[in-house]
Amino acid sequence: MEQKQFYYSNGKLLITAEYLVLKGALSLGVPTQYGQSLAVHPNSDEGLIWQAYENDAEWLNFKLSQEEIVGGNQNISDEKKFIAELLKQVLSMNPDFLNGTNFRLETHLNFNRDWGLGSSSTLINNIAQWAKVDAFDLLGKVSKASGYDIACAQSNTPILFQRVNNKIWTEACIFSPKFKDQIYFLYLGKKQKSEDEVKRFLAQDRDYTREIQEISSLSLNLLDAVLASDFDKIIDEHEAIISSLLGLSSIKKLAFSDFEGSIKSLGAWGGDFAMVRSDWDKNTLTNYFKSKSLNTLIPWGNMVLEDEVDL
Repeated sequence: MEQKQFYYSNGKLLITAEYLVLKGALSLGVPTQYGQSLAVHPNSDEGLIWQAYENDAEWLNFKLSQEEIVGGNQNISDEKKFIAELLKQVLSMNPDFLNGTNFRLETHLNFNRDWGLGSSSTLINNIAQWAKVDAFDLLGKVSKASGYDIACAQSNTPILFQRVNNKIWTEACIFSPKFKDQIYFLYLGKKQKSEDEVKRFLAQDRDYTREIQEISSLSLNLLDAVLASDFDKIIDEHEAIISSLLGLSSIKKLAFSDFEGSIKSLGAWGGDFAMVRSDWDKNTLTNYFKSKSLNTLIPWGNMVLEDEVDL
């Protein structure tokens, strides 16, 4: 019997250009130290057995038949339906995929799947590796996302990312502020459905040329921020632009108006993570956010994957 195969993909955070990355803005993304693995075990039973674990606790366990993958059975759970559709699209790209062989598939997330760090994108990238198909093409068949999350899944260092007319450009970069020990990632406790937010934004019919140029410049400026005060100013400018664009108050104005430092929404506004920079020590920060019933505050050093890159 064949040996098992193993794949791993990094999670992601979009630091700049949320929403506007879909319109061609230059964005800054970081892969995370959190991610997801996929182990493919040859199996004697017919069909595919799918086992998914989140921090070692099993949360999915089901069997997928070839008919369910190809036929699109609607009387199944959303998770099973997504995986079946994913495998169906893979088969359209590589008809020899699976090739009559039966497997037990085991996925392991080492983060809370509600965190929005890429439980779907890491799965897509892992399956694409296994099936030897292009992960960006596979993403495009099941989502309207920009693809920055796939780029982060494949990178061990922060990246600049841009998608214009469906052409993707990505480049490794150094994003490692001297004051990064003052930067944290705060989980806001509200899982956002990114796909719904993307569709809502794409449905708007207007010209974003000015905002795209401004946000693209801020993405580059953030890389060059030497002082924490410069960093905060760039974050505040970025928040003001997106706030005006969406017609929504920034998270700092909405919930943290007395906070000393900068707070930036990451990804879809209103949920998932925010990036925090402050002169306050960790205990003060932790107590401040606990007073607002927010208990997950992750330091930069425990979140961002930033292997040395030769530029």
